[in-house]
Amino acid sequence: MSLIKKIKDYYKKGGRSLFTTPSHNQGYFLTTAAEKLLGKQFIKYDLSEIDGFDNLRNPQGAIKKLLTNISNIYGSKASFILTNGSTSGIIASILASLKEGDKVLIARNCHISVYNGLVLSGAFPVWFLPEYDSEWGIYKGIKAAQIEKVLKEQNGIKALIITSPTYEGLFSETEEIAKVCKRYGVIFIVDEAHGALYNFGNFKTKPAIQCGADISVQSLHKTAGAPNPCALLHISKQSSLNPDKVQNALNLINTTSPSYALLASVEAVINYLNCQKGHLYIEKLLKDIETFKENIAPKIDIYTGENDQTKILIKLKGTHPSVIAEILNTKYKIEEEFSNHKSMLFICGVGTNACKLNELCSALNKISEDINTKSVTTDKKSLYCLPEMKYTPRQAFLKNKTVIDVKDAINKISAEAITTYPPGIPILLPGEIISEEILNKIAQSHIEICC
Repeated sequence: MSLIKKIKDYYKKGGRSLFTTPSHNQGYFLTTAAEKLLGKQFIKYDLSEIDGFDNLRNPQGAIKKLLTNISNIYGSKASFILTNGSTSGIIASILASLKEGDKVLIARNCHISVYNGLVLSGAFPVWFLPEYDSEWGIYKGIKAAQIEKVLKEQNGIKALIITSPTYEGLFSETEEIAKVCKRYGVIFIVDEAHGALYNFGNFKTKPAIQCGADISVQSLHKTAGAPNPCALLHISKQSSLNPDKVQNALNLINTTSPSYALLASVEAVINYLNCQKGHLYIEKLLKDIETFKENIAPKIDIYTGENDQTKILIKLKGTHPSVIAEILNTKYKIEEEFSNHKSMLFICGVGTNACKLNELCSALNKISEDINTKSVTTDKKSLYCLPEMKYTPRQAFLKNKTVIDVKDAINKISAEAITTYPPGIPILLPGEIISEEILNKIAQSHIEICC
């Protein structure tokens, strides 16, 4: 029986008088403000691990059947529902794959959750920078040759972590990288948070575990329509990784009180996307995005490289993206996902319809006509670099810290992570030496440091 049907049947049979958590007792206690904001239905289905409802930490009933169904749909050895977001999946992947002192090769454009996993595992990071696209102010996808070069130079690498697609939707050579990892006996972990739709539509890439990755993590809430913070973790059929190790790692960091309303919403979203109606819906979304690109004004450049179709990356020559963002927000009530010094990103998940895209297209075209473009000089250097590491993230986390003035920070060791958010890529991490170059990059990013 599916989890959704089990919840429905519970109420059809009259339910029970519960002296359990959650304490709102399925909406018996619900403030007027909360009811107006959330409605009664969601709260009604916010059940706990009551008798017969299974347990996410050790699934044996309805949740186990749901996970098996998800695994069959995604073609994995095992799949796990995450109600703590992709962050928990990344951390669990690291905990299940690495022990203290193990070397792990990591692309620097990773999410901050990778750092959290390093603190908890004690693994030793070996960082590398992907190629930088100065015209768009973004990192490119990672080439297999770059990975092989590092693996030849560095002995003892146990795992590799990359982000593909990137925040802006760019793909890495996942299939070729997987082959390199297999030759060197390296566990391949892919942060695929922004790639949750790849199983259900005609995209330019295949899901990471179908390309040979050992583990992938996908955020259903980012593009696939589930509520925050629903996500999935998949282990590929070819991976030697034991699913029990992943389950144990998740049990270390996950809440013991997952919302059954969220679990049921994951089931509903995946079942819809996997049916014919869902496939047609995704097909229409991609067509609507293509129509948007065809109708955009010639003055506006759209990124046309190998990237996810649901990520629209644009720039207007002679105009700083922040200027366009301000006009969109104040005049047209439209908010972009992210703007850097070169380009703007619009994420088009399943909730993006033709009407919204037409609205955005019309606004951008009008702005391109009205705005006075001028020569804009922007730094072509990447905001990110590879600082010298004095202590591992775990060692730094356990050290005593002190607060000093920024002017005295050069050659000191960072006690905190400094990231641009979004997308959460670190400029500086705890345990790294603060150089003059790093301070200049922080100033370039307009991050204010309190001291």
